[in-house]
Amino acid sequence: MQKENQIHWFFGTLLMMIFLLISTFNAFALQTAGVIDYADESSVRGWAFNSSDPSSSVDVKVVITNQANGQVVAELTTTASGRREDLASQGTGTGNYGFEIPVSWDTYGDGAYLVEAYAGGQKLSGTKVHGVGALAGSNLRSLGVFRTTAYCPCRKCSGGWGGRTSTGTIATANRTISVDPRVIPYGSRIMIGGTIYTAEDCGGGVKGNHIDIFFNTHAETRAYGSQNIEVYLVQ
Repeated sequence: MQKENQIHWFFGTLLMMIFLLISTFNAFALQTAGVIDYADESSVRGWAFNSSDPSSSVDVKVVITNQANGQVVAELTTTASGRREDLASQGTGTGNYGFEIPVSWDTYGDGAYLVEAYAGGQKLSGTKVHGVGALAGSNLRSLGVFRTTAYCPCRKCSGGWGGRTSTGTIATANRTISVDPRVIPYGSRIMIGGTIYTAEDCGGGVKGNHIDIFFNTHAETRAYGSQNIEVYLVQ
């Protein structure tokens, strides 16, 4: 019996030590803070630091993802050790927590790219979207996650309107979307899955955070179905 108690005590102590080590690691990881300030034509810039060890410099990984297909096109790393007078003046440690990573955007092709950064096992705030090619210089502002569906000129989808839209244009694939104009004004340019559409139609079933995307055929609408996607206003 005494031997069994010793075994139980040993494993109990071992489990407690493992739990304390995991808790300590998690507590350390959660001390990392920071933000992406900019993602412009030449680089990604921001800051990151570990408040539990202000004298140290943390490693930062920037992940760039193609919004159209979800493919990660780059994982870039650096150390956040640059001088940031704004951080120093507000009392954030030593202030030596800035980072800047050069990015060769033209090697990724035209499109919209999601820019995220991680340090100390934590995702930094300030996630950005950067446009390349036709989207270069555009300001992409997230409108949140919308339910997106599909429609076509057939009577079932259009209710007899065919290809005519409520704004007087002719609906065109890869351009026309139907929106609730109280949420998205007519004429707005909206990026969905890397494609830029124009809000130029509405529908009786399109209310609130719902967008209907125009396709040429009913087979395409059936294939698309219903998808929840983050959408962006192109300004």
